[in-house]
Formats: sequence, C-alpha cells, structure tokens
Amino acid sequence: MEIVKTLIKVIVIAFVYLGLGPALGVMMKGRDGLRRFLLGFLAFELVRPPSDFTLMLYSIETYRGHTKGFEFNFLEAIAMGFAVAAILEKRKDFRYLPPGLGAWLLWIGASLVSVVAALEPLYVFMPAFKYLKMAFIWVGVFAAVRDMKDVLALMRGFAVALIVQVIVCLWGRYVQGGFRVMGWFEHQNPMAMWSYMVAFPLLALAISKETKMKDVGLFFAAFGSAGLVVVLSVSRASLAAFGLGAALVMLGSFVHGFTVRRVSLGLAGAIGGLVVIGVAADTFMARMEGGDDSPENDLRYALNQQSAAMFHDHPMTGIGWNNFGLANSRPRGTKYSEVLENWERNRGRNIYPENFQKNPLTESLYWLMLAENGALGFGTFLLIVALTMGYGIRSTVAFWRTPAGLFLMGMTISLAVTYFHGQVERVLTQTKNLTTWVIFCAIVARGEWWRREAKKARKAARLTARAS
Repeated sequence: MEIVKTLIKVIVIAFVYLGLGPALGVMMKGRDGLRRFLLGFLAFELVRPPSDFTLMLYSIETYRGHTKGFEFNFLEAIAMGFAVAAILEKRKDFRYLPPGLGAWLLWIGASLVSVVAALEPLYVFMPAFKYLKMAFIWVGVFAAVRDMKDVLALMRGFAVALIVQVIVCLWGRYVQGGFRVMGWFEHQNPMAMWSYMVAFPLLALAISKETKMKDVGLFFAAFGSAGLVVVLSVSRASLAAFGLGAALVMLGSFVHGFTVRRVSLGLAGAIGGLVVIGVAADTFMARMEGGDDSPENDLRYALNQQSAAMFHDHPMTGIGWNNFGLANSRPRGTKYSEVLENWERNRGRNIYPENFQKNPLTESLYWLMLAENGALGFGTFLLIVALTMGYGIRSTVAFWRTPAGLFLMGMTISLAVTYFHGQVERVLTQTKNLTTWVIFCAIVARGEWWRREAKKARKAARLTARAS
C-alpha cells in the first residue's frame, strides 16, 4: 500500500513540476493580466495550510527536526511558469541568477559540508533539497515583478490573505474558545511573524500618495488585520516587532513628506492599536503572569546552551544540517542531552533518561544554524542577510522620490525586523514563512536591478550629452 501511495505522489509531483509549471509559462506569455492574477494567487495561497500546496516524499513524522522529509512545494511550479514566460518573451531583464541568488546557493553548499559530522547524513539533504528548490521562487518572482503594477498585484494577494487569516483567528478565539490561536499555521509564533512581515510593505503602500483609494482601503484593512492577528497570537516579541516596524514605516513616510493621508492613517492606526490592545490586555497579562524568562526557568536558555556545546565541539561544520533533533536527545546524543538534563536537575526535577529521547529544538534561528551548520553555514547565511538588506536600503534611497520608494522601504523594514527576531525564533525554517521570505528577497533583488539599470541610463545620458 505504501508503494502505491508513493507512486501516486511521484505522478502528482511530476505532473505539477514537469507539466503544470511549463504550461503556465506558455499561457502567461504576453498576458500581463494572467501573470498578475497568478502573482496574487501565489501570495494568497501562503495563508492556507501547508498541506494545501506541499507534498512530502520519505516523510519521518516522528522526527522533531525542522525538516521531516523531501518536501515539494507546488507554489514553485507557479514560479517556474513566471520564468518560462519571461524566457519565451525573450525579456532582456530575465536572469537565471538574479542578484543575491548566488549567495543563496553558496549558503546551501557551505551547509552541505556539515554532512561530515552528521549522525544521519540523509537528514542533511532534506533541508538542502527544500532550500535549493526555493531558487525557483527567487528566479520566478524576480522575472514576474517588472513594474509597480506587478507589485500591487502581488500585495493585493497578501492583503486578502491577511484579512482571511484574521477571520480564521477570530473564529478560533471567540467561537472555539482558543487562547493562543494559530490560524492555518503550524504554531502561533510563525503566524504572528508572517503577519507583521507582510504588513509593513502593505502599510507603506497604503500611505503612498500614488496608491489608488480602493487599494488604500484594502491595504490598510490588511495592515489592521495583521495587528489583530499578532495580538490574538499572544506573542510578546511579535507585538513589540509589529509596533517597532509600523513606527519605522510611519517615521520614514513623514521624512518622505507629510500628507493628509499619512497623518490620518497614522492616527487611525494608533487609535485602533490602542483599542485592540486595551481589549486584549487581560489575555496578555495572563501570558505575562504565566511565564518566567529567567535562565533558571526558561527552556530556551537550556536549548541555547546545548547549541553552544555543539558549536564548541564542531566549530567549522556543525553537527549536521537537520541533525539537531538527534544530537540533542538520547540515545545518540547523550552528551548534549545531559546539558538539558542538568538544567532540569538544577530546577529540582527528577531525571528519567527515557524522557529525554525527543528533546525540542532550540527556538533561535542563529543558535540552530551555528549548531547544525557551523561557522561555514552561519557565515554564508550572514552574507545573504547583508546582501538583501543592502539591496533594500540602496534601492529605497535610489527610488525615494518615486512610487516605489516607500514600498521598498517597507520591504526592507520587514526583512530587518524578521532577521532581528530570528535571535529567538527559527521561523525561517518553516515552509510558509520561508517562501514569503524568498519572495521578499526576490523583490528587493528586483529593486537592486532597477537601481543598476537606472544608474546605467544616467551614465549613458551623460555620455551622450558630452558627445553632443
């Protein structure tokens, strides 16, 4: 029976990647409307449960690692279609290797070196497979986003997704009686982080004077929905990140110039935020009273100590990509499991070895990367961070006085806040957040491309003027 299921999966995967993806490209050739519709659909689908658009081969559901098998993400087929359409149209701005993608591939290669110390070498290739296929998203979105009309189409999809999500969360909170709702996500923390990540560029578009009023209403409603979702998640760090990011977007817009729209939407957002926080104050107080973040009682501290011990023993390569769940648990990771056991013992708990066979992963993205991928993997990841932030900042400055300026600023703020939040959340390892992150990387890469082309055009104009 398992053979039959696997065969069916292979047939479906082959149809989607080898048939549907290229077929969409043929259909999109010369059809801007269809391309923009699919951009919006790509964004909207990311709010849906992962099972709606992913399929796993060789899945190990009992494993507590961040990748449980060889995952196929069918949204990559849409991205393949974008790339095929651009190739068929013979667009001069299409690139097989857009800005930043080389660093992405370098990071994957550097992380694969960790296989030399892996307890289960096969597990190393699971995230490598997953992240390598994200190149389809990077190339495809870069090819599809050609101007601000394409940007608006994509962001409308994200906006509708946020509004749908807040409805799902309100249902879970007030109809089903949930405390920390998670919508259609695996956990409330990635849901909250995904929401604020999408919200900041939407806010930037909403307060841009070039945005049409019908889009202003949609984008601002989506921004408000994101704020409410963050509150319903009862995530303290995400609430702080949302407030910080929104404040930075508004501050940047005022530097750009004061308008009635910006002032009125800023006041409306502030008042709405105060009302929502006031209504949810009891929930947050219960969350605050129920937690103790001191090292003696915070599990995250003990898990980070495990990570530090792994990095100390394997500083260059780490203990193996996607091997943390093995290396920190008995029986194969007794040495590092004892770090957690000693922490529990110091809290007065009795230690039973059989209870430490499936220890949780560290919640910090950076500690996880240091432990699993070592200095090689972590260093090349920081290169991706530096490049994408650089693209965002430079393109924002270059187009500051154009309709794209505020939007690129919102994108850059989203990336900055998400990277900073990665200190305490490994959210970029999860499919929906990962895909959204790569979409944003592709967009700032496109912004960098626009900047370079504008610079070339100015240089050519100067040379022409001198020649004449």
